[in-house]
Amino acid sequence: MVQEASQKKKGIGCLRIVLIILATPILLFIVGFAFLAVKALLDSDEKFLRTYQPTAEIADLAEKNTLTDKGKAILYRADPQFVETQSFAKYCQVKKGGVEPLACIAPNPERGPFAGRQIFLLKIDDPEFTDHKYAATAHEMLHALLDQELSKHQDDPHLAVVIDILNQKKDKRSDGVHDELHSKFGVEYSDLSPELEEYYKQYFADRSKVVELFKNGGFNSRVRRMDEISYQLKTLAPQITTYEQAGDVANYNRLVGQYNSLAAESQRIYSEINEFYQYFNPDYKSPEEKKQ
Repeated sequence: MVQEASQKKKGIGCLRIVLIILATPILLFIVGFAFLAVKALLDSDEKFLRTYQPTAEIADLAEKNTLTDKGKAILYRADPQFVETQSFAKYCQVKKGGVEPLACIAPNPERGPFAGRQIFLLKIDDPEFTDHKYAATAHEMLHALLDQELSKHQDDPHLAVVIDILNQKKDKRSDGVHDELHSKFGVEYSDLSPELEEYYKQYFADRSKVVELFKNGGFNSRVRRMDEISYQLKTLAPQITTYEQAGDVANYNRLVGQYNSLAAESQRIYSEINEFYQYFNPDYKSPEEKKQ
């Protein structure tokens, strides 16, 4: 009996060895395939960057935004182009009388139905607003990143079903918001979580410069200043009322002067922003004009 049990154990041990021997090549194949897949992707980016020749203006966008090679590959694959107002309105589907983004990623109908989406940037030569292109490019590059990821998994049946369900939803705002936040956080905000910051490092060598370009841009800096003024006016209003009710003429007049000065500055900035909107939508009308 002892000998029989010993033979059984010996047989099980041999079987394990055989299974290990058979499984090892399969495991090595899987590991090797995964390594080659990652290497092929990296090689693909490297090869693409060697062959793609961006214009000097597009290369400047990548440099100023401190794009890594991975970020450059994503941007360049979307073949970014500066276009005039008429083409921008057509490709980005600008609605008459509406306000549209400074750039977009959309299909180019002139390239056929299977050409994929392309980044279009509004061409503006006005020195006050031309720097909009840096933040707009980084924003659209991050949108293109999601496009690229989707294309990698287009044969996944589960993902196809999920996308089909999302497309059938009456309210698609939630998905659009998350897509938009993915770009806005990367371009506009400096106080991100360490985990999210680490994620964006794949695409930006120094993301603080990207945020700085956004905040100091001719358009965005004006919007930020208007927001600051709006907050100051809301703070001053109740103080003015308090001094008026107390009969404190000196402080009342002082604060009224500050209020009027800030209101005038806000109106001046607002008129400049209206001029900017008209660059990409000649039919744009301010809220005041629409009321008339």
